[in-house]
Amino acid sequence: MWNKPYSYAEGTAICIGLLITGGLLQMTVGPLEWIIFKWPGNIIALAFLLVILILFYLLRRKAYFFRFITTVKAAVPALTTAAVLTVIMGLTRQVPEGKNPADPIGLTKMLSFWPFVLIYLWNVMIVAEEALFQACHFQRKFIPSLISHTGIFIFIVCGTLGSADMQKLKMFCEEGKPEWRGLDADNNVIELPIAIQLNRFTIDEYPPKLMVINMRDGLPQPEKKPATLVIDKDYQPSTLLGWKVEIVKRIDNALPATMAKMMAGMPEGMASQMKMDSLGMRLNTGGFVPYNGKGAACALYVRATKGNRHQKGWVSCGSYLFPLTGVSLDDHLELVMPQREPMRYASDVNIYTEKDERNIHTTIEVNKPYSIGSWKIYQLSYNEQMGKWSNLSIFEFVSDPWLPATYVGLFLLIIGAILMFIQSRHASIHQTSQEH
Repeated sequence: MWNKPYSYAEGTAICIGLLITGGLLQMTVGPLEWIIFKWPGNIIALAFLLVILILFYLLRRKAYFFRFITTVKAAVPALTTAAVLTVIMGLTRQVPEGKNPADPIGLTKMLSFWPFVLIYLWNVMIVAEEALFQACHFQRKFIPSLISHTGIFIFIVCGTLGSADMQKLKMFCEEGKPEWRGLDADNNVIELPIAIQLNRFTIDEYPPKLMVINMRDGLPQPEKKPATLVIDKDYQPSTLLGWKVEIVKRIDNALPATMAKMMAGMPEGMASQMKMDSLGMRLNTGGFVPYNGKGAACALYVRATKGNRHQKGWVSCGSYLFPLTGVSLDDHLELVMPQREPMRYASDVNIYTEKDERNIHTTIEVNKPYSIGSWKIYQLSYNEQMGKWSNLSIFEFVSDPWLPATYVGLFLLIIGAILMFIQSRHASIHQTSQEH
């Protein structure tokens, strides 16, 4: 080994050496803290890396090792090792940034795991040296590979060094109250140049469902694979665990009749503070009535039949004002409606900017963030206890200054891959024509 020219054995030995070195660093100094690369640390680190890469290239003629970096014998073991570590990362539950690894080795925080970092750094150096060689000895046939290598270098370097500059903040907005403060991961209050006023929060819900639970332990039946009935607008009488379930009456927004009567005589605002616990069950005996105010929930009057047994009554998922209501089928089974699942939720908001004094009226919903300046605003959550009547929206503000450069690297990688495919196809056609 280590006789020129180097082979795959030397390439593999380098990877093993990096893994051992990384393991020693992991045990002595702990996981790599990417926060040290926060601006201007990341740009200094990038400049230092570029100087090292150029120096390695200039020393190619004097040192065989620097020529070896651009060979397949070095690249294949490096890529294989990186692939194995990436698979391990994919199979291991990773802890969030800012948390300590959940295992003694550090595999649950792979992006800060020194062996992983060193192997990827080695891959970056191989890619960069190859790109430098192709750029300095430019030929037309090098174009696809040069674009791909450049894209990989930009994508990995900007994606890692830029992660330290990424900011994620949570903002809790109450209806009608402008808010400009966010909380970081450590619950520190950060003032933003952007304010949000929540005008209205809305939820589109999936149709209600019915299921049978065991009243002794509250578990859905059957336990291993609970059965449900989806009560949509076209619902027809169906069977659930041997019971034929008919919907006699449906009220999408309802309150227990007695509660609605009580609330009708209350001053505005007091009703929202009233909650029904055990009293709510007694109120439900009077049935349900339509109610379009806050706290209303879907209610169904059902008839369940099994042989000669007949049961009927109101079923409701309840809300923050009154509890779930079900119909007893026998001594231990009850027909109930679980909480309805949100299909879409969104916030109607006004966004105020400090710099240019803009007032922007827009809607922010899940998977449809709003971009303003360097920030993207995501609909993160809401007051789940109040459900569709929530008067609170939780937004996530994300700023990633290096993201455009990362996208450039990704696009270059895609373009290079396409050009490689076209180049190999033309070469194959040319070879076929020569054979004929």
